[in-house]
Amino acid sequence: MRRPRPRSSLAGQILVVQVLLFAVVLVGVGAVSVTQTRQASLDAQERRVRQVAEYVASLPLVRRQLADTTGGRTAATALTVTAEQLRTTSDVAVLLLATPDGRVVASPADPRLQGTTLPAAPGGPADDPSWLGQVRLGEGTSTAARVPVLADEDGGTAGGAAGGAVGRAAGDVVGAVLVGQDAVPWSAQLRTALPDLGTYLGMSALVGVLGAWLLARRVKSQTLGLEPQEIASLATHREAVLRGIREGVIALDPDGVVTVANDAARDLLDLPAGSVGRQVRTLALPPEVVDLLTGGPAPSDRPVVAGERLLVLNRTVLHRSGTTGGEAVGTVTTMRDRTELAALQHQLGLSRTATQALRAQTHEFANRLHTISGLVQLGRYDDVVGFIDRVSRGHAELGEQIAAQVDDPALAALLLAGTSVADERDVELVLAPGAHLPAVPDDLSDDLVTVVGNLVDNAVDAAAGTGGGTVEVDVRDDGAGGAVVRVRDDGPGVDPGLLTELVRRGTTTKHDPSPGGHGVGLALVQLVCHRRGGQLQLQRGDRGGATFTATLPARPRTAPRA
Repeated sequence: MRRPRPRSSLAGQILVVQVLLFAVVLVGVGAVSVTQTRQASLDAQERRVRQVAEYVASLPLVRRQLADTTGGRTAATALTVTAEQLRTTSDVAVLLLATPDGRVVASPADPRLQGTTLPAAPGGPADDPSWLGQVRLGEGTSTAARVPVLADEDGGTAGGAAGGAVGRAAGDVVGAVLVGQDAVPWSAQLRTALPDLGTYLGMSALVGVLGAWLLARRVKSQTLGLEPQEIASLATHREAVLRGIREGVIALDPDGVVTVANDAARDLLDLPAGSVGRQVRTLALPPEVVDLLTGGPAPSDRPVVAGERLLVLNRTVLHRSGTTGGEAVGTVTTMRDRTELAALQHQLGLSRTATQALRAQTHEFANRLHTISGLVQLGRYDDVVGFIDRVSRGHAELGEQIAAQVDDPALAALLLAGTSVADERDVELVLAPGAHLPAVPDDLSDDLVTVVGNLVDNAVDAAAGTGGGTVEVDVRDDGAGGAVVRVRDDGPGVDPGLLTELVRRGTTTKHDPSPGGHGVGLALVQLVCHRRGGQLQLQRGDRGGATFTATLPARPRTAPRA
C-alpha cells in the first residue's frame, strides 16, 4: 500500500512562498543594479573618450601635422608617433587620425587600420563629422567619439612658407580624430559589482527569511495551530452540519454583525438575501428578537414571537479561550419553531380540560346517584322526582345561558367544560351580562378557542391561588366581523408593565414545577392576536386581580385572481 505523501505545514508553506518571493525580488533588484552600473560606466566612458578626442583635436601640433600631412609636407610616420604618444598618455585603446574625407593616416595601436575609412556615425548620417556612440573597431566593439580637427589661425601662413603649397583659412577642417575605448563586458561588470551586491542581497535575504518565519508563526497562532487542509475540512463540515440540522443557527460577532446564518434561520426569521456580513439591527427583525440575539444574559429556551411564528431561542456566548473567563468573540443562537407544537399543546390542554370536566361531572353524578339511591331506599319518591328536576334544570339553564350568549358551538362547549373544571377548583366561571358573540367563521372560531382557553386557564389558576374566586369572561363582536375577548379574575393581579416581559420572554407567575409549557400560553395568545392584526392588553381589575383584553380583527378576504 502506498503511503500518503506528507503535506507541508502552514508555517512551512508561508516560509517557502516568502523565500521565493524574496528571491525573485532580490534577483530583480540585482539585475536593475547591474544595469544601472553598466549604464553609469558607459556614460562615464563616453564622456572620457569625447574629452580625449576634443583634447587631441585642440592640440596645435596635431592640427599642424594633419594639415601638413594632408598637403603632403609631413610624412605619416611623424603623425603616427604623435598619435601613439597621445594614446599612451591618455590611456585609451584606440586613437586614430584621419584626413577630412575619413581616410586613416595614423593608427598606432592597430596598423591594419592604416588607410581604411573611419566608421560612419551609429544611427546618424554617414558624413557626420562629429558623433559619439558604439562602433566596431577591429575585432571588438568600442565606445568611440569622432571630433573634427580645425586649422589654426596661422595655418595659411605656415603652409605658404613651406614652399608654396595651398594654405588653409582658419577654421577649415584639416582632419578628424577618433578615440575609442573597449566596451566592458557584462561578466566583468558583474564581477566588479558582485562583492557589494552579494553583501547587500545576503543581508536582505536574511531579513526576509526571518520576517517570513515570524509571519508564519503569527499566522499559525491565529489559526489555533490548524493546517490549511484542516481549516478547509472544518469549513466544509461546518457548512454540511449547518445545512443538515433543522434548527435555525445564527452567529454574531461582538459588534452584532451576522457571521453565520443557515437556511433554517433564514426561513424562520425571514432574513433577506446577503444578510451575512450585515448588522443584525439593520435586518428588519422584531425588536424582541434583536434584544434576545444581542443583549442581556444568554437566554435559555426563551419563546418569542417573530412574524407568524412562535420561536424558542437559546443563545451561547463564545469565548476565545473556551472558558467563560476568556474574551468574548461572539454569540451563537439556535432557534426552534414551536408554533405547531404550541398549537398541539393547546389542543392537548383543551383535551385535558375536557377530561377534567368529565371527571368532575363523574364525581358529581356519582354523588347524585347515591342521593337518589338513598331517597329510593327511604321510600321518598316525591323527593327523588324533585331532586332530579332541580339538577336537570340547573344544567339546562347553564347550557341555555351559554348558548344564548355564544352562538359559536366550539367556544360554547369550551366555556361549558370550563365551568365544571373551575367548580372543582372552587372558582366560579361566569359570562359577563352583556357578553354576546354571533356565529363566526371557522378560522376566527379556532383562534377564539385558543385565546379564550389560555386566558381562562391562567385566570382560574390565579383565582384558585387565593382560596377561591370568580373569573368573568366577556366575548363580543367588534362590529367588523372580528371579536373582542376580555377575561377578568379577582386573583392577586399582575403589574400591567410586565405584559411585554411576560409575552416576550415567556415567563410565568405560576409556581407549579410540573412540565406543561408554563409561560407559553400568553406568547401563543400574543402570536394569534399579532397574526390577525390585533393586540393583547393587560389592566388591573376594578376589584383587584387582572383583566386581559384580546382583540381579534377579521382577516381581509383576498380578491379572486382573474
